[in-house]
Amino acid sequence: MLFSPRTSLLAAFLFLCCISASGQILNVEKARVEKDSSGYFTGKLGLNLNLFNRATGHEGATDHYIGLTGSGNIGYVSENTTYLLLGSYNYVRLRGATQIETGYVHGRVTFNRKERLSYEAYAQAQYDYNRGLELRVLGGAGIRYALVQKENIRVHLGTGAMFEHERWHNLEEDRYIMKDIPKLSNYASVRLPLNPFLELNTIHYYQVGYDQPAGMTRHRFSGDISIVAKINNRFQLTTNYSHTYENRPIVPIPNYLYSLTNGIQLSF
Repeated sequence: MLFSPRTSLLAAFLFLCCISASGQILNVEKARVEKDSSGYFTGKLGLNLNLFNRATGHEGATDHYIGLTGSGNIGYVSENTTYLLLGSYNYVRLRGATQIETGYVHGRVTFNRKERLSYEAYAQAQYDYNRGLELRVLGGAGIRYALVQKENIRVHLGTGAMFEHERWHNLEEDRYIMKDIPKLSNYASVRLPLNPFLELNTIHYYQVGYDQPAGMTRHRFSGDISIVAKINNRFQLTTNYSHTYENRPIVPIPNYLYSLTNGIQLSF
């Protein structure tokens, strides 16, 4: 039996939600575990109300929508290593015809998690049918450095190499484009408790790679800013702003996209 990328990713996300219920642009920092103890599982489930923009048709025009997003993550913390699995699924149907469907699954392992200099390996699969992204699969590894590691603020820098495979559908010309591009990926993250009930998390990426068949360098800048308000030990209110800029999109779509969400999450 054959599975489409949409079916496979949805199944993986539902599996993630089932695990979480019984006990990734993508803010990994929000999902990280900073406790000193080890040998335990942890995770979150979230439901968000979205305001965002997306290309809406063959002309590449931009429109604004409201929708719902479900997300979840689960992690295991050993003595020296952290394992994270994150997933998200978003579906909107507007005016009975236009629909927006996105999803991703992201896995990450951090070695020497307690040290100032740690190492990471990760893999991700995602799609965004409305933009024409049929499938993006990537994998990479790098180093992570704790620039500031205090109780009231944590600042990390990361850099590494990754390989990205993409399959795009050019809606204007009704043809498919395949891309395989090695890239350098860099990020900076800040985790800042504002008070005992409010926390700010932000992470920004800069990724660059040379598209040899097209003879050009492709730059991508993406970021995620999240504010988490604690209701109690289990429930939090979240506000999240994500944005992405690509200097040379592979298909005719807006260079800049954003997503603003408000929701509630369950931690365990």
